Amino acid sequence: MVSPVTYPFHGRSDAQLCIDQLCTMLQVEESYRVPFVPCESSCSHNTGTGDRHPFGEWRRKITQWSFKVIDHFKMDREIVSSAMNILDRYLALETAKTYEMNVCPCPECQNSVDSRTFQLAAMTALYLAMKASDSGEDHSSSCRKLRLQSFVELSRGQFSAEDILAMERRVLQELKWKVYPPTPMAAVSYLLRLMPSHMALPYSYRKSYDLVLHVLHELSRYLTELSVCLGSVCLAHTPSQVAYASILLSMELLTASALPMLVRNAFNEAVVSTSSLSGGTILTPNDEVIRSLQGRLRHSFWPEMLMEDCEYAELGHPISMAKDYGLLDLSFFMGSNSLASTTPPVTSTFHYHPQGFVHAQQDEQYILKSGMEGSPISVARQYA
Repeated sequence: MVSPVTYPFHGRSDAQLCIDQLCTMLQVEESYRVPFVPCESSCSHNTGTGDRHPFGEWRRKITQWSFKVIDHFKMDREIVSSAMNILDRYLALETAKTYEMNVCPCPECQNSVDSRTFQLAAMTALYLAMKASDSGEDHSSSCRKLRLQSFVELSRGQFSAEDILAMERRVLQELKWKVYPPTPMAAVSYLLRLMPSHMALPYSYRKSYDLVLHVLHELSRYLTELSVCLGSVCLAHTPSQVAYASILLSMELLTASALPMLVRNAFNEAVVSTSSLSGGTILTPNDEVIRSLQGRLRHSFWPEMLMEDCEYAELGHPISMAKDYGLLDLSFFMGSNSLASTTPPVTSTFHYHPQGFVHAQQDEQYILKSGMEGSPISVARQYA
């Protein structure tokens, strides 16, 4: 995966490196895009969440399960996004092989992959993504050692080490070893580096600017994390589009005094200018694709965010943080209440932990017991 180097989002000391990294990502992300094949039959395979992704229900369950595994190994949740991209591209290639055998090219109609193969491919994709993310450094103090045998145990004996290794070779061959996809989470960090510097702001806004940027980053990253569960979003949009839509949506949550329009406009101008020169994906705030994606994310997750007793009210969550510091635009937030009554949300209550990744202390036996049955929609995380 493409990972940004670490320095302040609005730092100007190495501005050209920022632009070069973002442009490179915008250029390469299209090659990792998954072709979306809609269902043409009378059966839409719609599960009630508006997600028409082939294998939609299977994919949601395996995504939830993957987050639990990642938390168990105390690794970055961005890995799940990479794993789902690997899985989606592999399934798309498997589907293409059997296209001529059926009238409808939709993978679910073709039944080109049975449930056991799907689970094995998903587990292998996660294993590959976890290995690809390993920098070789010693993470023994925070991360648990990744072993092939651990995945065998996680499957509760359904798959052997040989099964996983054989699928790994098959996936690598089909994908031609392209297993380092850019992710929306990384794109959020790249894009937010285009935010104006302190010196470009009126003096009265400078004191709280770092806090505002931190909250904006956490809100945006959180939305991209949630979007991984929406298969059709992952298929139909590039990582930078998901990231940009998440940033714009997060900006809507912040008051004009916290993030004035001159800052928002300067950021959007920088994004348009940089992406237009990149030779890759062009990002504009008024683009129909971006606006549609914003609407999809808003309709999917806003209803949950309006609930007072949900985990968003917990200490440390970016929404709670924004509210506590007076950054949250409650008028806009509650103005979206009409969506809650008309739009069925994606039922997903993810518990936030900050970028430091203080993971849920999940018991190993619980992970093993859950096996490959998928997980509940709720993926719990504890706060620092």
